[in-house]
Amino acid sequence: MAQTIVAEALTPEALTQLAQVLSQLASADNVVRSAAEEQLNTQLGSQPDILLSALAHMTRQHPDLHLRSFSAILLRRLALKQAANAPKNQNVTYYVWIGEGPRTYIQTELLESLKGEQQSAVRRKVADTVAELAKHMLEKGSTWMDLLHTIFDCARSPAADHRVSAFQIVAQVPQLISDTDVASMKRSFGAALQDTAVEVRLEALNACVQYMIVLEGANLAAFSDFVPRMLDVLPALVDEEDELEKALGYIIELADVHPKSMRAVVPHLVQFTTQVMKNEEIDISQRQTALELLMTLAESAPAMMRKHAGFCQSLIPILLEWMGQLEDEEKWFTTDDIEDEDCESDDIIAGEALDRLARALAAEDWRKRHGALMTISAIAEGCAKIMEAELARILDVIVPHFRDPHPRVQWATCNAIGQMSTDFAPVLQNRFADVTLQNLVPVLDYRDFPRVQAHAAAALVNFAQEVKKEAIAPYLPAIFEKLLVLLNTGKTYVQEQAITTIATVADSAEDNFVKYYSAIMPLLLNVLRQATQKEFRLLRGKAMECASLIALAVGKEVFAQNAAELIELLRQSQESITDADDPQSSYLLAAWARICKVLEADFVPYLPYVLPPLLRSAQLKPDFALIDADEDEETLKEKYDEDWEMLVIDGQRIGIRTTVLEEKCTAVEMLICYARELGAGFAPYVKEVMAIVVPLLKFYFHEGVRHAAAATIPLLFASIVKAQCRKYRVSHRYFPYNASMSSYISAREDFDIYAAWHEVCAKIIETSKDEMDPSFLAQLYTTMQECLDVLGPNSTPSNLREDFITATLSQLDDYFNRITEREASRSDVDHDAEDEEVLQNEEENDDIFLAELSTALHQFLKQHREGFIPQFDRLAPYVHRFITSSQPPARQWAICVFDDVIEFGGPDSVRYQAQFWEPIVHALVDQSAEVRQAAAYGVGVAAQFGGPAYVQACAAALPNLFAMINAPVARSEENILATENGISAIGKICHFLGQSGAFDLNQMLSAWVDALPITEDSDEAPHTYAYLLELLQQNHPAVLGADNSKLPKISLILAEALASPDLLSEQPDLVSQVVGILRQLVANCGEDVRGQLWNSLTPEKRKVLVEKGYV
Repeated sequence: MAQTIVAEALTPEALTQLAQVLSQLASADNVVRSAAEEQLNTQLGSQPDILLSALAHMTRQHPDLHLRSFSAILLRRLALKQAANAPKNQNVTYYVWIGEGPRTYIQTELLESLKGEQQSAVRRKVADTVAELAKHMLEKGSTWMDLLHTIFDCARSPAADHRVSAFQIVAQVPQLISDTDVASMKRSFGAALQDTAVEVRLEALNACVQYMIVLEGANLAAFSDFVPRMLDVLPALVDEEDELEKALGYIIELADVHPKSMRAVVPHLVQFTTQVMKNEEIDISQRQTALELLMTLAESAPAMMRKHAGFCQSLIPILLEWMGQLEDEEKWFTTDDIEDEDCESDDIIAGEALDRLARALAAEDWRKRHGALMTISAIAEGCAKIMEAELARILDVIVPHFRDPHPRVQWATCNAIGQMSTDFAPVLQNRFADVTLQNLVPVLDYRDFPRVQAHAAAALVNFAQEVKKEAIAPYLPAIFEKLLVLLNTGKTYVQEQAITTIATVADSAEDNFVKYYSAIMPLLLNVLRQATQKEFRLLRGKAMECASLIALAVGKEVFAQNAAELIELLRQSQESITDADDPQSSYLLAAWARICKVLEADFVPYLPYVLPPLLRSAQLKPDFALIDADEDEETLKEKYDEDWEMLVIDGQRIGIRTTVLEEKCTAVEMLICYARELGAGFAPYVKEVMAIVVPLLKFYFHEGVRHAAAATIPLLFASIVKAQCRKYRVSHRYFPYNASMSSYISAREDFDIYAAWHEVCAKIIETSKDEMDPSFLAQLYTTMQECLDVLGPNSTPSNLREDFITATLSQLDDYFNRITEREASRSDVDHDAEDEEVLQNEEENDDIFLAELSTALHQFLKQHREGFIPQFDRLAPYVHRFITSSQPPARQWAICVFDDVIEFGGPDSVRYQAQFWEPIVHALVDQSAEVRQAAAYGVGVAAQFGGPAYVQACAAALPNLFAMINAPVARSEENILATENGISAIGKICHFLGQSGAFDLNQMLSAWVDALPITEDSDEAPHTYAYLLELLQQNHPAVLGADNSKLPKISLILAEALASPDLLSEQPDLVSQVVGILRQLVANCGEDVRGQLWNSLTPEKRKVLVEKGYV
């Protein structure tokens, strides 16, 4: 019925009118085009079924091929738009909204068009539209059965165009056939891959690849033996260069997703691709695509490629040959423009791809020497472990080429040293500072080759970033003398680099830079005053960067003489910016933040100037571009410069402008600086900033933005707390935040900090629930625990605590899945040492995630105590799973969590005692010192906070505690903290449970004194020594010993405690008591005993006691 109504509405008049509107949409007249767009949108909103059906009809039947093609494109775009009249909470497109009847009419028309269209260009547009609509309906759970029949009919058609269309649709929507029997698909694809028409073979190859990408498990394994037949398509395409590039591109997609499926064909593939790369009659683009295929396999399945003996042997000579393809042009040496590099040339591509060190530095041809040096630059990161052991030899070979007769080789030497300074930092800087600087610094004087000078200065930046100030100090006079000369050169790019290098070296030199301040800062201010033309914007930006870094290096007192002038120049610069792409913007953001760090609270008056542009940058929205599937790489390179990154999301190519993202990230990072440095002074801006950064937790386009946003949140809450405390003159410690102060402030302040926290907390939890990146998940838990620490007790309601546990359980499930995946990877036939290193890096990220989760749980338990126990009930089985793990870090993590439950849950923690106590007691004699330390701490807090239910349990733990602290290696560096936690635990058992009668207190105290002192653990020392003093003041016989025999030992214990740096530095009252008791004990000892005690201490400890006046 609905189809009939639609058909009746498509009168000749209506179709003619629509054709006229479509023609007007292509008009060059803006008025005509805008009127047509408005008319089309009006009809789409009022009669979407009629409009879409009419477009389908015209796609099939209109005599003008351009209108048929345009109708197909427009149908796809309009049909998949969000329906304006649909409920806002429903994601409904017009194609769904129009209902089944009109949809059936449209589908019928499109399939008929697919069968009958004679023009290839129009057929391709129709096939694209069919594929997009089919994909959309599949996502909605609907299957277009007639389409499947049409595809199979087209695949068997005698017309090549029909066969092309069939595989074109399959390639775009492989899910259509994913449930089809694999054997039958092999037969269909097999015939198509041998088709007489090259375009059919290409589309069939693409369809094969896309089909394999969506296959899983047994089906993927069953189809993998078909890969050799897919690759048989390639040899015949060598003379068809565009087709070859397309085919290689399809194989690259497969190599990226399912590289292991290609194991059997690796030898053949390496042979074929290297032959293509060596064939100079083939276009450079195709040769580079062949290389890209090998590189994709090497990156996706490195172990598999390492096992192929001929891979490197075949590839490296070709790449070295490519790297030697340079022209000896004099203008290169002295150019005024260094932005003329052809980044797509063979030498650059090869440099990025090489993974073995070539030895060609002694070649007579300068091109070979240049290629070898560029090879070293390229492989340093990938071969770091191997090369680090050979750094001395490598430098011996490289540094003489700073004096090579050819400037291109000099430049390459600078490049190699600069790259190695990054890849081998800080080893290179720590071990080879002299040899590097003695050879690199003189290159700054190569005045005939300014490009080499600039590159030497750039290499110095990389080196200086990780060098110790003591190592670079002897070279500072020469460095700054030469950089000042470069600063006065006539070439802007040399000046820019000189300024950048001055800034970095000043940052590394720190206070050693003070003597050069008066010579350099005026020059930088002069650049900002006088270089006002547009072509000097980057130079000005670098001057801002340099001046602000110098201010950081010399400090507030030295910088004060120029602070006002620099601030005024920055303000003027900020007001002068009118272009969105002005490079000064990003430099200003960072410069203001550095000056804030120097001036601290004195910077607050400048915030009204600084923050508005900063917040605008923080709110920048990324520039997107939807890339048409038909656009080739050359067209893309013409339309989008290097500032654009191309991504594929759900099959759609999307371009995103990365420069916007970097500016946004810098802005959010600067907010961290302002909130941290200004504290209470930043409070007036907290509400506005919070509204900006919280949504950025889900800014998935840039990880740096997300991390910075998360790190900003607790600092914003801290700013409010500090401001309110200052306003009401409440004494406070910001970390942790005092509970009574929290109540005092919230009752007196309009800003409801807790309502804000509840909203933010909900967003953090929501983000964490489905987060797939362990490193960012760790950041979210860090943010959570820091906020809890600032906001204090009972700050988070029970519903949010429940949500936190729900999200955490989901993440722990994912964590256990990752463990399973790593175990499977380790059993893979290709698994090797380098694969293992990757897995260990993943495990490190997971360990960080668990550590931050533990800290967040610690804060929840600390701030909500027994109130968090009901939520912990759901988490307890997961923690128990860790405590029984065979991995020491997992056991330690679980014990630490249960330690917090005992400490903050108190007697309520007994409900879990059956789950954790026996493992904790066994852990006291674990092989891992970290596990023993956690277990000992747990026993101690159980005695202190656990209540009567822990009396017998703690008493039963004493034998293992004494076994631990009396072990022969108990006081080794590895074991000392575990041992001291054990000593502390015994002291707590005696202190808090000594009157229970569950053990012989006198015997335990005597043995406990014999185990002292504690000299390393500043957390456990205060309670231990306070308890010891209490027993001494009571003249407890078990502590004093028979006839006061233990007094010399106790005197030595107290002396060791006082002589241990920072052990009791936070406890001045306790220190005074210890000093008093020690003096009293020593006074009562004989001269010979005092001499023995004094000689028992190391010279360093005797010096501390004397200098502090303790003896």
